[in-house]
Amino acid sequence: MSIKSILVPLNEGERGFNALETAFIVARRFGGHVNAVHVRSDSASSEPFLFGSLSGALKETVVKEAALASERASAQVETRFRAACDTAGVLVVGVDDPSSAEVSASFESVEGRKTDVLIERARLNDVTAITAPELSDNTIRQTPVGETLESIMMGSGRPVLVVPRKWQARQCEHAVIGWNDSVQSSRAVAMTVPWLTRMESVTAVVARERRASADLLKRYLATHETDIDIVLLNREQKTAGEALLDRCQELRADFLVVGGYSRARPRQLLFGGVTRHLLRNTNVVTAMVH
Repeated sequence: MSIKSILVPLNEGERGFNALETAFIVARRFGGHVNAVHVRSDSASSEPFLFGSLSGALKETVVKEAALASERASAQVETRFRAACDTAGVLVVGVDDPSSAEVSASFESVEGRKTDVLIERARLNDVTAITAPELSDNTIRQTPVGETLESIMMGSGRPVLVVPRKWQARQCEHAVIGWNDSVQSSRAVAMTVPWLTRMESVTAVVARERRASADLLKRYLATHETDIDIVLLNREQKTAGEALLDRCQELRADFLVVGGYSRARPRQLLFGGVTRHLLRNTNVVTAMVH
């Protein structure tokens, strides 16, 4: 069991390349491959909505110009991707040839609806690396980065590796599991076992009422030759998300494993919640699974 393919969306400017650096670290750790994807807008499918009032000839011209602009933008992203690979000493290969003995990466430019393309590819990668979004104070509206991350997490069934916005890429060694005995946290643990087995230390942080369940988690991970400590979540006047990140800081953790949206998603968007707080405030690499 290992992490062999890491998807990195490169539609978010600097955020995409921030996540790419962390993806290279993951690929080195597991001898894996980085699949970088840039999604070009599909001008033809947007035609009825954007160009409905234009004449036929003008409409065709506008669509062609939009397509050319999209291709130029994608070519610029690929150039920067190749430069990042060269700096990191990562071998660039074709999208159909990721099986090199070396750590490798490939670039793919795809036309389509961004979330649809990324969900499709995320379902067939071991993990997707994406930088934490900047969420607005309004609990309903999110930036495009936030929408992309959430769509992948909700639609792929695979882990999303949320990289802090100001993270200095490095190999993580101290993991915290935010355990709440939910289906989502169970999936998160199961899908991150390859990481957990390689960590120098692993600690499960649990609420007092989940202490017995944490003992079962400890027994489960022991079957993977991974010993964990268990500490209680110190809530006091804090939210669960704040208390969890405080524990990470106290334990000097640099890797957090959690389930996403264990409550109904609309309720979390309206009233906040652990998932939203972590997406907005995490300062450690966070593996999140819905």
